[in-house]
Amino acid sequence: MTLHGRVILAACTALAASLAIGAFALVWDARRSVDSELASAMASAVQAVRGGVEDAGAHGSAGVPPRLVKVFDGSRHVRAILRDGAGATSAISRPYMPSDPPPSWFVALIDPRARAQVLGAPAGATIRLEPVPINEIGEVWAGLRDALLIVGLLSVLAVVLIRRAVTRALRPLEDVSAALARVGAGDFETRVAAGGTVELERLAQGFNAMAGQLDSIDRENHRLHEQLAIVQEEERADIARDLHDEIGPYLFAVNIDAAATPPRVELIQAAVAHMQTQVTDMLRRLRPLRAVEFGLKSAVEDLVSFWRARRPDIVFDLRLQIDDAALGLGLREALYRVAQEALSNAVRHGAPSQIVLSLSMAPGESVVLRVADNGASAERPGGRFGLLGMRERIAALGGQLAIDPGTGDGWTVDARVPLQLPEPVRP
Repeated sequence: MTLHGRVILAACTALAASLAIGAFALVWDARRSVDSELASAMASAVQAVRGGVEDAGAHGSAGVPPRLVKVFDGSRHVRAILRDGAGATSAISRPYMPSDPPPSWFVALIDPRARAQVLGAPAGATIRLEPVPINEIGEVWAGLRDALLIVGLLSVLAVVLIRRAVTRALRPLEDVSAALARVGAGDFETRVAAGGTVELERLAQGFNAMAGQLDSIDRENHRLHEQLAIVQEEERADIARDLHDEIGPYLFAVNIDAAATPPRVELIQAAVAHMQTQVTDMLRRLRPLRAVEFGLKSAVEDLVSFWRARRPDIVFDLRLQIDDAALGLGLREALYRVAQEALSNAVRHGAPSQIVLSLSMAPGESVVLRVADNGASAERPGGRFGLLGMRERIAALGGQLAIDPGTGDGWTVDARVPLQLPEPVRP
């Protein structure tokens, strides 16, 4: 449901609840009012009947005159019934009945508590007084119906006014929503008018600022793409010139030397070697290779082999328990450079007899590199910038680097870096 619909629904629910509570309060008050009115009417009727019976006895009447019952004709609250000693009905009053009676369900809802009363009379006769609540309930029903009708009309008017006010207040949100859709489609020059409430005005201003920044970034990207295209064209032109100036003449010379009798093999080999060097230089320019291009394991093994060949007096203990496929290229590069610097510092400044290099996958989705040696534990000269570089590389990947000079048994470099998703392989 939209925000507009939710606000309208909340307003309608509040009005309906208020209407229901008001109706309940009116019905409750009406029930008390009807009970009170009927009780008062019944009390007056009982007093009147008793007085009439006493008056008839005082005048020597042998029975109850029917006129005592007929007095209640047209009464709005009481019906009187006269029965003789045998129980036969002698007279019955005709109370007033409304032309527009209330519905039966409303009568049952009011449910007046007043009950009929039977009064004794001379000669075994009885007068039964019955409450007639229909008139009192009809008055309550008419008033309640009119009140509910008025409140209902006012509620409908309130809903209409609320709907118009909400629609007008939320119109800036619709503008922002449409503007967001245009920005999502790439139209970063879209702006919205700042208006409405203070919150909506701030929202519009924030959107315009965001769209302005996106527009600037998009323009800068276009400029950089154009510049990159120019650089690429210049690089292609440079390579074409190199091919023409360096490879072309040597190919021509090779053709001449091969056509000579006998062929000049030495000159041909020299020309081919020169062309191979030029082609290798061009390939490096096109795609420079990284030390870890073919895996961190092989790069670290090559690094250890490099030092092992030059320092056969040092025992290198290599422990590699990693999965290269789980490491991104940037993570492999950083770990390799840390291992390279740690090994270099140990060999050059520590004079160790043993170096242990381990790479492992630790629980918690992280990779741990540890380089430990048993050389001198004192501060090693020339390593300050190297240590700073190692810290910066590990910190850039969200990892931690610990360097322990030890207390006489060498240094330990411990790097712990969270795993990263492997970078896509370049074609």
